Amino acid sequence: MYPQYLFEYPNVDSDFPFYMKKKRYTSVSSHRHDFIEFSLVLEGRGKEWINGSEHDLLPGTLVLLLPYQIHEYRSIADDQLTMYICNFDMQLLTSGPEAAWGLHELLLGRDSVQPAYVHLPEEALGEAVRLWDNLYEEYQSTLAWRPIVLRSLLLQALSQIIRHGSKTPDTTKKERQAPSSKTIWPVVQYVYEHFLEPLSLQALSERFHVHPTQLSSQFGEHFGLHFVDFLHELRIRHACSLLISSSLPISQIAFESGFSSYPTFSRVFLRLKGMTPRQYRERREGKG
Repeated sequence: MYPQYLFEYPNVDSDFPFYMKKKRYTSVSSHRHDFIEFSLVLEGRGKEWINGSEHDLLPGTLVLLLPYQIHEYRSIADDQLTMYICNFDMQLLTSGPEAAWGLHELLLGRDSVQPAYVHLPEEALGEAVRLWDNLYEEYQSTLAWRPIVLRSLLLQALSQIIRHGSKTPDTTKKERQAPSSKTIWPVVQYVYEHFLEPLSLQALSERFHVHPTQLSSQFGEHFGLHFVDFLHELRIRHACSLLISSSLPISQIAFESGFSSYPTFSRVFLRLKGMTPRQYRERREGKG
């Protein structure tokens, strides 16, 4: 079994690739996509599985799904889930100085297996619903500066994931200045959209006209990782999704995840996860 792969949504090819809907659901089958999905549960209760991890859906649940995360959900018996759902391209997050202020917390600040969801406390739910109502009203409007207002409201909604999901990250003086952010974030966006393809620091430096040494230093400065480790993190995250949510052979998963050799995949997986891909799959299936 291979999860359904979605690669488009309304407005995906527009100047402002953002789509929003309010809808009732009883179930959505396993699937993945190469764009971001951000949702808020308004009414109803249910369960969601993201990369094989289960969590409750209830009023006030926020979920941020990054590209290639495999998920499905369904309501409990005799109930329906009413949800706001946004689909958008990553460029809406990686453009502008906001990326350097906190985007890396959304991209790599969470465990690669644990899904990015938050159950809002009751005292924050009313404010969140009003914010999403305003976002939906603006989305349906034809007013001047609509894309600017939409992006502003979207960033406010995203801030709730960080503020209610963990302690607000400290912003150091170094991060506030973000001297290299104009260079690094277009590169990060490109890597995130193409990490399943052959990529190298040299090729990226040529594409973005940055010396390889400078680009390497910027990855270390912003993420505390070498570029190859950054790339491996994304690829192994994708491999974990496939190990849990599909019955593909492990050797095929290695190549599906962007690795050109199975030994390299196995070595990197063991280093990052502390176990072999087979052991990981068996433990997640409850066999180990």
